[in-house]
Amino acid sequence: MFIKILILIIFPIFILANEIKTLDFEGDVDLVISDFSKSNLEKVCNISYPTFYKFWQKNPTFTKEDIIICNESINEYAQSLGFYKAETSYEIKDDKAVITLKKNEQIKISSIEIENEYKNIIDLKVGDFFKASNFTNSKKAIKKYLHEKSFAKASLDAKAYVDMEDYKVDIIYKVTKNAPQYFGKVSLENNAKVDENYIKEKIEFKEGELYNSLLVDETYENLYNFGIYKYISIEQNIDTQDDTIPVNIKLLLGDYRETTYGIGYDTDTKARFKAQYKNDNFWGNLKKLTIGTKINEDGYEFYNNINNPYFYFDGLSFNNDINYENMDYTSYEQEKIEEKISLSKDFLGLSHTVGFLLEHSNINSLLEEYKSGNYLLNSLFYEVILDKRDDILNPKNGYYLSFYIENGTKMILSEEDYIKTLTQLRYIKTFDKLTTSIKTKIGTLDKDLPIFKHFFAGGDYSNRGYSYEKLGLLDSDDNPYGGLSMIDSSLEFEYNVYKDVGIATFFDSTMLTLEAKKFNDNFYNSYGFGLRYYTPIGPLRADIGFPLEDSGFVFHIGIGQVF
Repeated sequence: MFIKILILIIFPIFILANEIKTLDFEGDVDLVISDFSKSNLEKVCNISYPTFYKFWQKNPTFTKEDIIICNESINEYAQSLGFYKAETSYEIKDDKAVITLKKNEQIKISSIEIENEYKNIIDLKVGDFFKASNFTNSKKAIKKYLHEKSFAKASLDAKAYVDMEDYKVDIIYKVTKNAPQYFGKVSLENNAKVDENYIKEKIEFKEGELYNSLLVDETYENLYNFGIYKYISIEQNIDTQDDTIPVNIKLLLGDYRETTYGIGYDTDTKARFKAQYKNDNFWGNLKKLTIGTKINEDGYEFYNNINNPYFYFDGLSFNNDINYENMDYTSYEQEKIEEKISLSKDFLGLSHTVGFLLEHSNINSLLEEYKSGNYLLNSLFYEVILDKRDDILNPKNGYYLSFYIENGTKMILSEEDYIKTLTQLRYIKTFDKLTTSIKTKIGTLDKDLPIFKHFFAGGDYSNRGYSYEKLGLLDSDDNPYGGLSMIDSSLEFEYNVYKDVGIATFFDSTMLTLEAKKFNDNFYNSYGFGLRYYTPIGPLRADIGFPLEDSGFVFHIGIGQVF
């Protein structure tokens, strides 16, 4: 009995004595975030620590077997990056373990045997350091190229020969194209309330055409953009006896009705809340119904949109937007009801929209020079857009051009005749990890109108050396007058430090005047620095701007792409 009691006392102590509470890394460990940073090595070992706000969760503990496996994993990881002579060792003392890494020399590519047709496709060169992932990606790139050139049944034999004695890598690629392939019979399965003709119009390939995987990718994207399918399958049968590739498209209807809620914050509009209901197949054939509300510290807005993408004929889209808002802006308070009816169509590579805009506003102006009261401004408008950016949420290359003109006229019961235009130009170019972005907005108003029709500048999406809408002429209470003519430009250089983190420097310049069609007035200039964290819905941005003409600085925080 005494022995059993002794075992019960000693066994827990023995277990605790073998528990390792701390794991550290020494040797060739990078101080900054990179391949051999501490955080990356922890990921290799599948170690994660609770975030700071989850204070109730305990840090992980380890056994000796865990340390041995981690040590081996780091050695394998180093070899995958070309450090074939890497040495790792571990030491356990009390409740602490230390893994020491010595990378030694990284192996290089000595020769590459490949046909000229594929040399520019692979991102490998003689003299480069060899990484297994780069070699794998090179094979994927060649296969992708062959599929885009109609050779879906081509064979690729790629080998990397590692010579440890001479410490070098020789790579050989052998491609056998065989005959080109063609699209075979295209079959379609669809269980949604959508006319099959609308679906077929989005299929970029036809039976008998040369096979091209890019057309398959474009078709998938077209169908995905319908927004109603939970499952999209484009099955390609490459194992046929002839040179045809039959394709079976299977579409399964998903939950096309969605209610969403969201909260956010930026330095322009402060805290905000959004609630929205959306039906992406309202009454069938991809008609869309959207109802929602937006609330922030300055007021609220209700909105409704009905969209028919196949109005009258294919490609002509009908939109009806009804909005009600009650907002306190910087220089005025506005209660407004607005209806916008428009038709849109893409042709000649451009997106065109033409429509009618009705605005009835009750304004309480904070500026003595501008009257409060009710205003009815009706207008016809036209907008044309050319968007060649590679990603709308976080573009890295491309350009965006748009032109908008609004013609208020008494012929449609408007209180004022006027013409307002807004032209936007954006250009983004990435060189390796450096992204250069330029944007310019040019606004014109041919006559002075109620304050809510003015252009305003300054803030997170404008000149960052100034607070939201605080650029230009101000009254004694710091209420801005805005302007009738505006040029608002930004130049930004953003460097991707590591994965989802970037730093930025920028220069913003803005001209804003209360004179119509005047573009030679003084410019307000500012410069600054920023931090970027890339998320699936756009970058989280923190900027600090310094105006050149004034002292001090302005801090901005927000989410979403400026360019």
